[in-house]
Amino acid sequence: MAIFTGYIVDREERKIRVANVMEAEPFDGIVFHLAEGFEHEPPLVIGQHVRVEHDEKMTRSLPPQATAHRIDVL
Repeated sequence: MAIFTGYIVDREERKIRVANVMEAEPFDGIVFHLAEGFEHEPPLVIGQHVRVEHDEKMTRSLPPQATAHRIDVL
């Protein structure tokens, strides 16, 4: 497992984009797909500082994509 720490800069139903800074460009950061049935309390929102545990298998797309296994709000 690998860990990425940053801010949620984009949020969709089943994925979030996390970048090092809030003023990120559209292709900055990593897109994390949330597994089916993934629930988080409190709900994940743009601007939260998070630590994401993910597998090291990332796509080569811009931004890269991976599957989140655990998300901690810092």
